[in-house]
Amino acid sequence: MSISTHCNAGCNQSFTFSDYSFQQLHEKIEKVYFTCPHCGHEYIAFYTDDEIRKLQERVRKVQRRLLSPHYDHDAAAKQEAKIKKKIKEKMDALRQRVEQT
Repeated sequence: MSISTHCNAGCNQSFTFSDYSFQQLHEKIEKVYFTCPHCGHEYIAFYTDDEIRKLQERVRKVQRRLLSPHYDHDAAAKQEAKIKKKIKEKMDALRQRVEQT
Protein backbone atom coordinates (compact mmCIF):
# COMPACT_ATOMS: atom_id res chain seq x y z
CA MET A 1 0.00 0.00 0.00
CA SER A 2 1.40 3.39 -0.97
CA ILE A 3 0.82 6.49 1.10
CA SER A 4 0.98 9.98 -0.40
CA THR A 5 2.12 12.81 1.82
CA HIS A 6 3.70 16.22 1.81
CA CYS A 7 7.04 17.21 3.38
CA ASN A 8 5.66 20.03 5.48
CA ALA A 9 8.72 20.23 7.78
CA GLY A 10 11.41 20.12 5.13
CA CYS A 11 11.40 20.78 1.40
CA ASN A 12 7.60 21.21 0.91
CA GLN A 13 7.50 18.60 -1.85
CA SER A 14 4.94 15.83 -2.20
CA PHE A 15 6.03 12.21 -2.20
CA THR A 16 4.75 8.67 -1.88
CA PHE A 17 6.15 5.91 0.29
CA SER A 18 5.14 2.31 0.70
CA ASP A 19 7.32 1.07 3.54
CA TYR A 20 8.16 2.33 6.98
CA SER A 21 11.69 2.08 8.30
CA PHE A 22 12.50 0.59 11.68
CA GLN A 23 15.32 1.50 14.04
CA GLN A 24 16.08 -0.38 17.25
CA LEU A 25 16.67 2.06 20.10
CA HIS A 26 17.59 1.38 23.70
CA GLU A 27 15.59 -0.81 26.10
CA LYS A 28 13.95 -2.84 23.29
CA ILE A 29 12.24 0.27 21.98
CA GLU A 30 11.72 0.45 18.23
CA LYS A 31 11.23 3.65 16.24
CA VAL A 32 8.96 3.39 13.20
CA TYR A 33 9.40 6.20 10.68
CA PHE A 34 9.58 7.28 7.05
CA THR A 35 11.89 9.71 5.30
CA CYS A 36 11.31 12.32 2.60
CA PRO A 37 13.19 11.09 -0.47
CA HIS A 38 13.86 14.68 -1.57
CA CYS A 39 15.43 16.26 1.50
CA GLY A 40 15.82 13.35 3.91
CA HIS A 41 13.61 14.82 6.64
CA GLU A 42 12.57 12.05 9.04
CA TYR A 43 8.97 11.69 10.19
CA ILE A 44 8.43 9.47 13.22
CA ALA A 45 5.20 7.52 12.97
CA PHE A 46 5.41 5.92 16.43
CA TYR A 47 7.54 4.02 18.93
CA THR A 48 6.90 0.50 20.20
CA ASP A 49 8.16 -1.64 23.03
CA ASP A 50 7.54 -5.30 23.87
CA GLU A 51 4.22 -4.57 25.57
CA ILE A 52 2.88 -2.50 22.65
CA ARG A 53 3.98 -5.13 20.12
CA LYS A 54 2.11 -7.81 22.12
CA LEU A 55 -1.02 -5.64 22.11
CA GLN A 56 -0.65 -5.13 18.35
CA GLU A 57 -0.50 -8.90 17.91
CA ARG A 58 -3.68 -9.24 19.98
CA VAL A 59 -5.41 -6.79 17.61
CA ARG A 60 -4.28 -8.87 14.62
CA LYS A 61 -5.70 -12.03 16.26
CA VAL A 62 -9.04 -10.32 16.85
CA GLN A 63 -9.06 -9.09 13.25
CA ARG A 64 -8.41 -12.64 11.98
CA ARG A 65 -11.41 -13.84 13.99
CA LEU A 66 -13.54 -11.22 12.27
CA LEU A 67 -12.99 -13.11 9.00
CA SER A 68 -15.12 -15.95 10.34
CA PRO A 69 -18.86 -15.54 9.72
CA HIS A 70 -19.51 -17.56 12.90
CA TYR A 71 -17.72 -15.19 15.23
CA ASP A 72 -19.54 -12.52 17.26
CA HIS A 73 -18.52 -9.44 15.27
CA ASP A 74 -19.93 -6.93 17.76
CA ALA A 75 -17.94 -8.42 20.62
CA ALA A 76 -14.80 -8.59 18.48
CA ALA A 77 -15.20 -4.97 17.38
CA LYS A 78 -15.54 -3.86 21.02
CA GLN A 79 -12.50 -5.91 22.00
CA GLU A 80 -10.50 -4.47 19.10
CA ALA A 81 -11.46 -0.89 20.05
CA LYS A 82 -10.49 -1.49 23.68
CA ILE A 83 -7.07 -2.87 22.74
CA LYS A 84 -6.45 -0.06 20.22
CA LYS A 85 -7.26 2.53 22.88
CA LYS A 86 -4.75 0.91 25.21
CA ILE A 87 -2.14 0.85 22.43
CA LYS A 88 -2.64 4.56 21.75
CA GLU A 89 -2.28 5.44 25.42
CA LYS A 90 0.91 3.39 25.73
CA MET A 91 2.35 4.77 22.46
CA ASP A 92 1.68 8.35 23.58
CA ALA A 93 3.38 7.73 26.93
CA LEU A 94 6.33 5.99 25.26
CA ARG A 95 6.77 8.81 22.74
CA GLN A 96 6.83 11.34 25.55
CA ARG A 97 9.36 9.27 27.49
CA VAL A 98 11.65 8.67 24.49
CA GLU A 99 11.57 12.22 23.15
CA GLN A 100 12.31 13.79 26.54
CA THR A 101 15.63 11.98 26.81
